[in-house]
Amino acid sequence: MSLSRKEATTTAQVISRALPYIQRFAGKTVVVKYGGNAMVDESLKQSFARDIVLM
Repeated sequence: MSLSRKEATTTAQVISRALPYIQRFAGKTVVVKYGGNAMVDESLKQSFARDIVLM
């Protein structure tokens, strides 16, 4: 997957804002619920997967 410049900039901004949370939960186990519409809607599946990868 190749990101456009705009997508890469947005991702970098999100990661920089999330850094305190990333540091707080580093090394911890996180449980994520996956179900409902996210399992049947293809665009939601892809969005969910991108969000998990970003985590």
